[in-house]
Amino acid sequence: MKMVRWEFVTLLIVGVLRVSSSESLYDENLYESVLDNVTCQRHLEEMQYFQFFDASGRIPQSITLGGQGSLGNYRQCLSIAQQVPNDTIIGKYCMIRVPLQQSSFNPPAFDPAANLGLNGTLFELINMSENDTQVQNGFHLKRAVGVMMGHENFKDMPASQNSLEVKVAVCLPRSCTTYLAFGQYTDMLNVSYSDLYCRLPGDKIFSTADYIAVITILILGTLTGLSTIYDLYNVFLLEKAPAAINKLLTSFSVFTNTRRLFTFSKTPGSIDCLDGLRSLSILWVVIGHSFSNMFNGTTINMLDAFVWAFSSKATWLISAVLAVDTFFMMSGLLVVYTTVKKMTPMSLMKNIHLFYLHRLLRMFPLLAAVVLFQASLLQHCADGPGWPILATSIQNCRHWWWSTLLHVQNYVNLTEICLSHTWYLSVDTQLHLLSPLVLFWILRGRRSAWIGLTSGLVASIICTTTYTYIKNYPGVSLLGTGFEISIMLDYFKYYYINTLTRSPPFVVGMVFGYLLHIWRESPRRMPKWFLAAGWVAALAFGSGIVYCNNPAAKFTQFWSNFLNSFMRGLWAMAVGWIVFACAAGYGGPINWFLSLTMWKFLARISYALYLIHYPIQSIVRGQSDVPVMFSLTNLFYLFYTDISLSLMVAIALCVLVDAPFSTLQKILLQAKTKPAAHPPSKGVSSSIEVLVNN
Repeated sequence: MKMVRWEFVTLLIVGVLRVSSSESLYDENLYESVLDNVTCQRHLEEMQYFQFFDASGRIPQSITLGGQGSLGNYRQCLSIAQQVPNDTIIGKYCMIRVPLQQSSFNPPAFDPAANLGLNGTLFELINMSENDTQVQNGFHLKRAVGVMMGHENFKDMPASQNSLEVKVAVCLPRSCTTYLAFGQYTDMLNVSYSDLYCRLPGDKIFSTADYIAVITILILGTLTGLSTIYDLYNVFLLEKAPAAINKLLTSFSVFTNTRRLFTFSKTPGSIDCLDGLRSLSILWVVIGHSFSNMFNGTTINMLDAFVWAFSSKATWLISAVLAVDTFFMMSGLLVVYTTVKKMTPMSLMKNIHLFYLHRLLRMFPLLAAVVLFQASLLQHCADGPGWPILATSIQNCRHWWWSTLLHVQNYVNLTEICLSHTWYLSVDTQLHLLSPLVLFWILRGRRSAWIGLTSGLVASIICTTTYTYIKNYPGVSLLGTGFEISIMLDYFKYYYINTLTRSPPFVVGMVFGYLLHIWRESPRRMPKWFLAAGWVAALAFGSGIVYCNNPAAKFTQFWSNFLNSFMRGLWAMAVGWIVFACAAGYGGPINWFLSLTMWKFLARISYALYLIHYPIQSIVRGQSDVPVMFSLTNLFYLFYTDISLSLMVAIALCVLVDAPFSTLQKILLQAKTKPAAHPPSKGVSSSIEVLVNN
């Protein structure tokens, strides 16, 4: 009977969200209903043009530096309500796409025309003979990044990827189409253009997903309010000790959850250096996305950003992709380190469902909350001229939310991922689901453990190497693949987010997790020559792999295949040695730095920060009223904004969502799970996640 009820609820939710996924983000009926040719002609005759002209875009700035367009004044245009006899002319903001490579260009005849060079194509007009190829490549890169980051739909991209274009905002009466407003002038000049989108005041639709989000917030808000009142009443009026208060009834208490979030204690067996490593890695990820998101907005000097990104100066930023492999290594390390002493092979097999369930339930609440936000309220939290670039990612979440929650999106909908950065969670979950194939042998004893670990590592390397040499990818990073969109997307879909190619660092982490277990069981002093060799090797491998991500470095196909096969595993070995040496007491100043208390808080909220930072970046970029000027200084300003806002929202998510459901999970699973099946709630964050904290 219970199964029937759950199936009914599941089908109901799926049905509701399927309806939501088919709903438009904007009121198309509103756009159509205001159009009227007769009214438009009358408005064009009666209107005062300057207001509309003033709110429109001009010739885009710095076209020769890859300037992508002119945004005009979005809010000024939509605020226009010009009074004319017997009517009011309301402003409409439209964005048009103008190809620079026009077939011909016929300006009106006037004397300065010859001196200004107003002849031939627009491409010749702006005299881009030196920069045309680089700007062309920059547009290719921007389009590819837009698809990978979920802001452009690969299916809707222009058939020809070889045309340069600029986007220009125009403000016109809402009764007019762009062609009725100024088509006669573009025809006269023989300039072609296409409409991208138009915006009107109040054009956003409140969808089914929004209703679901509001209801969810009301339910959580009610539970949070009641739980907090109950908690405060017991603590301050009845003066009860926290241990004497019902944990179920205080699970949603803001007071208790905030106190726990900011309380740090030393736990025996914890690996403190992981806090610093996790914090630095998540900061590296955020600043990397801060840069990549600059390509999704309107950048005045895209060529400068493009040239810098392909120079040696950008190596530290482009190498941020290695932070993902660091997380894979730590995840593999923890799954062994926190499990090997608490389970036997038979208990693992008997409790395999709980092993998986614990992983999925710990990830689910925060992930579901951010997915719901992305699919619903994100659309209403801000607005701006670049806001429609979010439409694709929002629609992706409405349609493919289930593949994100089931962690299959890196195979089912590769170019339409909801929360594009969460491909990592899908790959990490899939590796975790496969980890018992090695864990079973580790739990049988030391000899079988080394056989299992060696077999797993060799198998992952052989499979990855074979796959890489078959595919023959041209580079060792996204920028190394060149400028063909098809090649870049093929690399992203079939190598970058592939579970197979990401398995070596995870298995390397499992090896170091077992080494830490052996050292924990029988610590022994290591020879100085061995420690020196370990640190030299880690430094050499780490710095070498960072250099291999140097965008200016050129590799032959053989070396590209070699690095794509072994680079991630070697990086995991370098980072794994740092963790092992620090945990064993041989880390010196590195261990001191990575174990500082200041890292503990950031590490504790790292999962929430990881999930929410990308939607926050999209909001910041989407509501910007002016184009972005790329410079390293501006990049850091954007990063400071991104990380500050993301931290505030991440704290709220941890207190209001993660902590309550973590407590409920422990209460519900406590009776079904033997103590040996789960790690302690403090110390090492979790038995199987490095971003998820108990």
